[in-house]
Amino acid sequence: MKRLTLVITLLLLCTPMIMDFANAQTKAGWPKGATIGTSGIGGVYFVWGGGFAKLLNDKVGVQASVEVTAGPVANVKLVSSKQLDFGLTTAAPIYEGWFGQGWAKGEKYQNVRVIFPMFTSYAHAYAPKKTGIREVKDLGGKAVGIGAVGTTPAVYWPVVFEEVGVKPKRTVNAGWSDLGSQMKDGMLDAVATISGLPWGGLTEMEVLQEMSVFALSKEQVEQCVAKYPYLSPGVIPKGTYKANKEVDLHTVTVWNFMTAHKDTPDDFIYEVVKKTFENIDILIAAHPSASEIKIESIVYSPIPLHPGAVKYYKEKGIQLSDKMISK
Repeated sequence: MKRLTLVITLLLLCTPMIMDFANAQTKAGWPKGATIGTSGIGGVYFVWGGGFAKLLNDKVGVQASVEVTAGPVANVKLVSSKQLDFGLTTAAPIYEGWFGQGWAKGEKYQNVRVIFPMFTSYAHAYAPKKTGIREVKDLGGKAVGIGAVGTTPAVYWPVVFEEVGVKPKRTVNAGWSDLGSQMKDGMLDAVATISGLPWGGLTEMEVLQEMSVFALSKEQVEQCVAKYPYLSPGVIPKGTYKANKEVDLHTVTVWNFMTAHKDTPDDFIYEVVKKTFENIDILIAAHPSASEIKIESIVYSPIPLHPGAVKYYKEKGIQLSDKMISK
């Protein structure tokens, strides 16, 4: 009898999910599964992707899996070639990919479409306080970790360094856990990231030793934003880290977006976007940066939106510019 009760209880608990999967699989053209391109294990994207996978599983009825990738640039390429169903990326890589600039080197990646805004990434760097490094200009002649090849920090910190006239002795490309280990061992002077707040790599280091965290001066921010349209000014609020307990940090930011291929069924993307905004709590539970998700922030997309997403935002009264609507 107890066993029968347990079976019935499990069936009742699973019924909503079973119904969701049934609904998804009976809609023509909808995928039965979905892959989500994130970044390296331990990064914000990887954690965020886990939350999005849960949302797709529980609320859309599509089994989703998180894929470890080299980050935003790789995700643009993989979504464009249909090797991923969804890809997390930042405004800078999708902008350059669309226009064939920067990392894209003349090749245009215009099969990718934005579906919803995620959060803002803030450029900042950190170093053990004992090194005496207190600002970006101090990174001249130093060894600086900037993340794995293809990640937003690895691609765009060198751009920032060049723009503000800072020349590190060397920049190191590696996963964040590896860079953290190198810093602990004294092989790196500093690490520079462009990430959501708070950045786990820094909070973990602050447990072990006293750290300095720094970003850009107001003048440097204005200089970078004036030249690169995918960058925006921003402020890392005081108290985000122990190291900036009483001081706001001015810096440049880039928006993060969820993307999909342009050929993904419109009604499927519409449902994904709708369920995302109805269940943001699932994403916040995965990473606090998801609290930044606002419908109106979609206007910051640097490339056109997916038609399914366009339908949703229009229903919500969001005014979209002509350049944001796919042709």
